[in-house]
Amino acid sequence: MMPPSKNDIKRIEKVQLNVCSFVKSQGYSTDCDLRERSRKLHLSMLLSKSPKSNVKIVFNTIEGYNEVLTEIWGATEQFVLLKDGRDIPVESIAYVTLE
Repeated sequence: MMPPSKNDIKRIEKVQLNVCSFVKSQGYSTDCDLRERSRKLHLSMLLSKSPKSNVKIVFNTIEGYNEVLTEIWGATEQFVLLKDGRDIPVESIAYVTLE
């Protein structure tokens, strides 16, 4: 399955993550794609110390695809950790771009 188009993505604020019902994304289908997502998440976490450290995370919910512009504070195999104790399940992330 192809990643979502820009028209299919709704931008939300970080505080709205608390009410999202996450589902597994279809954006990454090959091992190479999964490694690329992991690499970008790790790089984003390292860049969180710099002044320009925001990333755009596009993720899948039961309502459709959403995006949030944020800083990544940490990452585990299962979750991306954001400021204020918020997190996004890794398996719901369609893609990550450095801003």
